[in-house]
Amino acid sequence: MAEAKQEKTLVRSNQVLFKKFSQYLIPTMITYAALSLNEFVDSMLVSNMLGPDAMAIVGLGAPIMLIMAAIYSLLGSGGSTVYAIAIGKRDHDSAGKSLTCSMIVSLGIGVLLMLIGLAFGSPLARILCKDQILLAPFESYMRVLFLSAPLVITILTMASFLPSAGYPGFSTAVNVIANVFNIAMDVIFIKVFHTGVEGAAWATLVGYVLAAIVVVVAFASGKIKIYISRRIGESFGLLKEIFNLGRPDSMNQIGLSIQFAVCNRIASVVGGANGVVALSLCLQSSSLMSVFVGAVIGSAVPIISVLHGQRDYSGEAGILKTSMISQLVVSVAGMIFFMIFAPQAAALYNIKEAGQLALAVFAFRIYALMYIPRDAVIVYYRYLKVIGLSRYSTVLSALDSFAAIVPVAWILAKLFGIKGLFWAFPVASALLLIIMVICNRRYEKQSAGKLKTLMLYEHDVEAKPLLDATISNDPHDISGISEKVQELCEESGVDMRAAMRAALAVEEIAVYVANKKRASTYADVLVRLNQGNVEIDFRSLGDAFDPLHDEEGDIEENLRMLRGVTSFIETEYLLGMNSTRIVIEGQPAAS
Repeated sequence: MAEAKQEKTLVRSNQVLFKKFSQYLIPTMITYAALSLNEFVDSMLVSNMLGPDAMAIVGLGAPIMLIMAAIYSLLGSGGSTVYAIAIGKRDHDSAGKSLTCSMIVSLGIGVLLMLIGLAFGSPLARILCKDQILLAPFESYMRVLFLSAPLVITILTMASFLPSAGYPGFSTAVNVIANVFNIAMDVIFIKVFHTGVEGAAWATLVGYVLAAIVVVVAFASGKIKIYISRRIGESFGLLKEIFNLGRPDSMNQIGLSIQFAVCNRIASVVGGANGVVALSLCLQSSSLMSVFVGAVIGSAVPIISVLHGQRDYSGEAGILKTSMISQLVVSVAGMIFFMIFAPQAAALYNIKEAGQLALAVFAFRIYALMYIPRDAVIVYYRYLKVIGLSRYSTVLSALDSFAAIVPVAWILAKLFGIKGLFWAFPVASALLLIIMVICNRRYEKQSAGKLKTLMLYEHDVEAKPLLDATISNDPHDISGISEKVQELCEESGVDMRAAMRAALAVEEIAVYVANKKRASTYADVLVRLNQGNVEIDFRSLGDAFDPLHDEEGDIEENLRMLRGVTSFIETEYLLGMNSTRIVIEGQPAAS
């Protein structure tokens, strides 16, 4: 019985990582909700206060906002992934350089975009707006949008780094402040200052000014601690890597704008006004689903990136499984909800005419079939870029956003009319999922054992862990894993003294963590050999601590023992987790 209990302690349960994932989920969901709600409410307010022409002008400015989104997706997503992987490796220098490079480039591109918009505003306005009645107010609106480009791009790039630095809540606060004040300022500029539709653009600018002030105050107060490099020239050496890792997300933004434009055109040709209305309703449902699926992605990617840097491939696989299961639950629930309540959803948008309503309900229900296969793809291709398959990730992103749906939509609309257009979405997503499965099998075979199973889980082919387990603070668990560490080290050729020191180090760090008043009741223990040394990675939740510099007090003997048996010990507080690295020399140092 005792032996069975001891074996149980040697299983990696990922309790620590699952709790961390759940802690990230809610603030990330609020972030995506703020972005989606702002887009919806902003258009609704402008329409109600100024009429449909004003809403049309806001819609005409969408390509400019999509360009900004593509830029901050490229730099924010790419840079923050580089940052997270670097801190997982304890490479603070590269982490700081990735932030410095991303922020400088985002500001530079934002200023350049602003200058281009201001210098060539009139010809750009004529390209985007063909209606002469709307042209003058659109040009004024567009110029203010370009004025906001440096702030929007830079602030949202910075906000992308905050979850990777362990501050998902502050990232949420920045986004909420920018978008809530944007909505509030819409009313003030339009109703109080009578600025017309141009006021909506000024509201966006003011919202991001306030968000920028909050960021500056937080950094100046020392509440936000993040790595940054002052070696600006050297920082640009990471630009290629940042672009490679940010490319899939940026491609998705660009591709979706192409998809919307082409599919709207197809809907107009084969379905007329009713087709366009039905497609708009479907796109609104997709925006709502992105709140939940985006929260899963935004919670998983920073954690997976840090684990990748730490070579904790078991934890990485656990978070990927959790995110895929979470996505599946959300997708199934969303599909069922929208299929059941399609008539009510149409009613919310004042779709009442019989023919228009029938098509909208049909479209809504068919479109909802897309969620399960598509959401699996968009969660998964974010994982691929972290493990070094950024080119494959970019191809999947392009296929998902426009390269698959556009030709399928054109063919099916030609064959079956407007109904074929809506069937194209689930058909294209299912085909893409099949393509992904085939490609994954190919990558698995070519990886020489580094990538395994259909999910392409990473495996350490160079230094396979001796032990990978999750333990509780139960004394039996602690003593049991200590004994197992010594046994495994000796079996692997580590000299007896080093094996005993490794076992004692695991026991003492576990006791130390258990004695911390607010520490987690679970801890991950990863033991591997590296160049003859024993490396121990110990991870737990709770308040930040440092066994190397902690005041000894009532744990004096425990800390003295821990420091005495280790050759190297270092603790970092990564994503709100205490990650302690302990090294035991395989051979005693020469005297």
